[in-house]
Amino acid sequence: MNSDRSGTGLRNRQKIKNTGIFALYAFVLGAAAGALVWLVVKVMDECIAFLWEKLPGMIGHQVIYTFALCMIGGLCIGLFRKKFGVLPDTLEEARARLKKDGTYPYDRLHIIAAAALMPLIFGGSLGPEAGLAGLIIGLCCWAGDRLKCKGAQARELAEAGMAATLGVVFNTPFFGFVNNYEHTREEEGRFFSIREFKAAKTVVYISGIAGGFLVMSVLRKFFGGGLGLPRFHELSRPGADDWKWFLVFAGAGILCGLIYLACNRLTCMIAGHLADHAILLCVSGGAVLALIGTLLPWTMFSGERQMGELAENWQEMSVMILIATAAGKIFIVNFCINFGWKGGNIFPLIFAGVSMGYAMAALTGAEPVFVLAVTAAAEYGYIIRKPLTVVAVLFLCFPPGLVLPLALASYIASFIPAPWIEKNEKSRRRFGNRSQKTDMQP
Repeated sequence: MNSDRSGTGLRNRQKIKNTGIFALYAFVLGAAAGALVWLVVKVMDECIAFLWEKLPGMIGHQVIYTFALCMIGGLCIGLFRKKFGVLPDTLEEARARLKKDGTYPYDRLHIIAAAALMPLIFGGSLGPEAGLAGLIIGLCCWAGDRLKCKGAQARELAEAGMAATLGVVFNTPFFGFVNNYEHTREEEGRFFSIREFKAAKTVVYISGIAGGFLVMSVLRKFFGGGLGLPRFHELSRPGADDWKWFLVFAGAGILCGLIYLACNRLTCMIAGHLADHAILLCVSGGAVLALIGTLLPWTMFSGERQMGELAENWQEMSVMILIATAAGKIFIVNFCINFGWKGGNIFPLIFAGVSMGYAMAALTGAEPVFVLAVTAAAEYGYIIRKPLTVVAVLFLCFPPGLVLPLALASYIASFIPAPWIEKNEKSRRRFGNRSQKTDMQP
């Protein structure tokens, strides 16, 4: 009996030791992820400042310059795509590939980095998380192979790196952690999967996130840079007069989500007819980006910094301009992604929800930040169907007192039928696979 107990104790101690060692690996890789994210974002910021702030001042003719630069960007992306294939993978594609294969290719991370940067530098209405996720997952898989990690261990190490990446990109540590566990109803059930929620895995994820945040914080302090959603501060506490509009605000967010899915399907179908012509596809994407960006300037770029500008200027804008900006952002992010300018959609979607929220605040006179929280949470929750993930993303953007409307809006929206989600995925797989076969070198 005593020998059984001692054997069990020995195994437990060994398990704790192994978890500690693995958590240390995750911390180091999370730190590397934080440094790589900072470097990529810093390069992106410097290039954008040069191309979109310094050069236009020297050349003049802002409209002509915008069209020329966007179309040159489309040409570069198209040529790059013909040579190297359809890159980078989106966040969902990278995660699916990791889950299916247990690993992620890391033999051309420099190519993935270039593919991720080009659409962002040339003004694409995209977030950086897509390319960064692929980079970090590849880096973690490379490290896992060197450390001789096997199967689930290698996958968990890569997922810890991805959690760190999402955390530092959006400046919210909860996002990567919750996003790795939560599933939609269409997948494995609502909220956390009990089968996956294990103490050892949680420790590894937290270690990776801690490493990423530590390094990112140090680099930001000494060299500046980095991303992150802005903080919105209440002008007054929401009262009954604000809550009575709750369903209207949530409905406006859901409408934005519905428009997003419809635009996704439409642009995917149109792009499918140009799938055999990579250069024409990408140049067309640049031309439309320039057109909408000229008419509605805040629709270009990721939207993270534009949210701060919108917060300062929304009261001087008409309701129609705010709604048009939200709709334009929703359309152009889909157009970019489906017309070869691949990237993330999280920053642009939140920006669109915020713009629509300010329009609703102007119409009703409700507390603006309350309206933003409800509208943005409903829109994003309707699209991704993961309410806890939505709260994790937006939690640090809004005052703690708005957690309830955030959670309620995202939860309600995630249960509203989204008719085009499955059709969009089928269309993307069909046209995406066709494009991939056409563009990839034999």
